[in-house]
Amino acid sequence: MGRIGILGAGLAGLAAATKLAEAGENVTVFEARNRPGGRVWSETLDTPKGSYVIERGAEFVLDGYTSMRRLLSQFGLSLVDTGMSYYVREPGDTAGITCDDIIRTGREALELASGSGLQGTAEDLLAKLPDEPELVDALRARIEISTAVSASEVTAKSLQHIASFEPKPSWRVAGGNQRLPDAMAAALGSAVRYGETVRAVENISDGGVLVTTDTDTSVFDTVVVALPLAVIRDSQLNLPTTEARGAALKHVLQGHAAKLHLPLETQPGTSAVMSVEGRYWTWTATDESGAVAPVLNAFMGSPSAISRASLKQRPAEWVAKARALRTDLAIPQDAAALTTVWSEDQLAGGAYAAHAPGATAAGTALLEKPVGDVFWAGEYSEPEFVGLMEGAIRSGERAAGRVMQRLKTKSGNSDSERSKA
Repeated sequence: MGRIGILGAGLAGLAAATKLAEAGENVTVFEARNRPGGRVWSETLDTPKGSYVIERGAEFVLDGYTSMRRLLSQFGLSLVDTGMSYYVREPGDTAGITCDDIIRTGREALELASGSGLQGTAEDLLAKLPDEPELVDALRARIEISTAVSASEVTAKSLQHIASFEPKPSWRVAGGNQRLPDAMAAALGSAVRYGETVRAVENISDGGVLVTTDTDTSVFDTVVVALPLAVIRDSQLNLPTTEARGAALKHVLQGHAAKLHLPLETQPGTSAVMSVEGRYWTWTATDESGAVAPVLNAFMGSPSAISRASLKQRPAEWVAKARALRTDLAIPQDAAALTTVWSEDQLAGGAYAAHAPGATAAGTALLEKPVGDVFWAGEYSEPEFVGLMEGAIRSGERAAGRVMQRLKTKSGNSDSERSKA
């Protein structure tokens, strides 16, 4: 049995820990927060109609989330169809431009991109479109909101997945996405240590890894670093690395996003309306009761949008703009808004990641290549589902598989040495 340290109790770290624990390994999970889940964070919002679960972090379960669905089944959890599509957003502040217009232009952009092998940035692609500037900017807004970074930085490939235009369904976990990390952490029991901030990780010359927290120092056979991208890049955290890993990280972008939740006086229908100018979108969706929750949800993406909004200094302005955008909804005048700005969260440093031009499958694989006995996991290292809950889970399970292979090799070497003796 190997002794394995897992840094981070988000979905990546919990997925790694779950797989290793099920294989009989001895795992210890260090989590700086007082809860599991990381950027998966469900809470409740009081409305005139009662309290409803909201997602302050990762929200939509999308097509292709096979690993997440398997874990939900394993822990007895179910999904709820939101009754609307994450991919379909009607522009609410651009006269004469519809969602169908944006979808048509987005598909034109994808056809252009396919001819060039999806090289360059999304902005490079937008510059080639023959459509009127207002429509191109609406498409730009759609890309920047979904990727949480600037169109001038993110790869054109982003249009294939996170900013795609197919009207596919979307789901949430019944009772809140937080229920999955809660269940996974509960199964691990005392192996999860909350309030433990890791300060340094060091490979030991003769094998093993030294982990130093604010309160203790521990030695493990292997360690899985499953921390957010911004935390990994923090110079105050001493982590082992290589030039190749550093080079690969240059092609990963840190996304920035904020969420807003407002109570509604009456129960609305499902909806999805985007603000092109503000670079955010709003929606109302069905919950586990089968009815539409009386909550207006909003998501703002990209550093420039968040900077312009000055959410920390003037949070009420977003509420006023959302109210003006959604005049179809009954938002109380004294509505108590709940705002979450992920770049202000010191334990996250931002939202999810995205890829820049130059990111390749080989380069992404380098992000998960172990450095000594230190292994890596995180949504930022996932080649297909980058930035998504599914990507975090897949990366964590891959890391667990690599750790078990390393332990098996070490065990085989030890047996060989004993036989020679």
